[in-house]
Amino acid sequence: MAHIMAVTAYRNAEFGTDPGAGRAAEASGSCVDDPALLRCLLDQTPTPTALVEGEGDCCSFANGAFRALGVVAGSGMTVSFPALSPALLAEARNSGRPQRSRAASDRAPDGERFWDVRVTPILGLNGIVRALIVTADELPESVAEHDRRLRDVSHRLKNTLQLVSSLLTLQTLSSKDPEVRRALQSAGGRVGIVTQAHQRTHGALRAGTVDMAPHLRELCQELEATLPGAHCIHVAAEATEIPVDSIIPFSLIVSELVGNAARHAFPAGAPGTIDVRLGRAGGDTVRLEISDRGTGLPPGLDVARAATLGLKVVRAFVGQLRGRMSVDSSPYGTRVTVDFPAA
Repeated sequence: MAHIMAVTAYRNAEFGTDPGAGRAAEASGSCVDDPALLRCLLDQTPTPTALVEGEGDCCSFANGAFRALGVVAGSGMTVSFPALSPALLAEARNSGRPQRSRAASDRAPDGERFWDVRVTPILGLNGIVRALIVTADELPESVAEHDRRLRDVSHRLKNTLQLVSSLLTLQTLSSKDPEVRRALQSAGGRVGIVTQAHQRTHGALRAGTVDMAPHLRELCQELEATLPGAHCIHVAAEATEIPVDSIIPFSLIVSELVGNAARHAFPAGAPGTIDVRLGRAGGDTVRLEISDRGTGLPPGLDVARAATLGLKVVRAFVGQLRGRMSVDSSPYGTRVTVDFPAA
């Protein structure tokens, strides 16, 4: 309710969107269209309420409840109030639609506090976002306790994955059969990708989504360091939010496709370049492209039916993302495209 009142007040003050109400107020002697009066009203609202104007996250107005949390005019909101993420502001500004997330702030004197954060865009007469209203409702202790338990479970899962990876490594070192060693190394690599993806998303479980651009860059840096041969991976990634539960299948798809390109696309011993692109393909569709400048696929190879374990893994996880995979190959290289819904 408080954020609705804040949006209405700001609209009335800035744009005069309710002339009928203004005439009624004038007749009754009230000055509800006075910006100073409305700002005073917002200042007394018990819900932390702030205004962000222009680009970035600079706060232009914070009411008394937000100032008590350290958010003041002129400060960067995401720095002074860590429960608000830059991605949430960017999504509201770019889409023109309200955004919401559940997050924590650990800068309170009495320890960690959990917040239901909302960002509501204010549109001008031309449809352009003029400002963002940020409100934060503190979650009750029961919800906060649930989030703490979720974090504990996540931590235990990370430890279990690391244990499995260590056991596979020990088994690999003790095996003398080259084929068995290669199979165990491949399995260990996949468990490692899952572990790394889980570590990156651990802090985003409450928010529900993760910006994949920095995650993809870090993943490709790690892959480049472990690929066979002197291969270079170029990454071009736009800010792209996807659900937390999509991160692990996404990471395994990237790992398998990049690994396949490094092993099979180039002549033996020759270095090569692999391009990885991530962005939107219109609407709510995310597009991942992995292409090489190699010799193309072998004649007669149908990626949709290939029986190799790596491609089976890719097809399975593309299906899990409810996505679609297409392949374009020529003697000058191969491009694999995976489209899947963002939400």
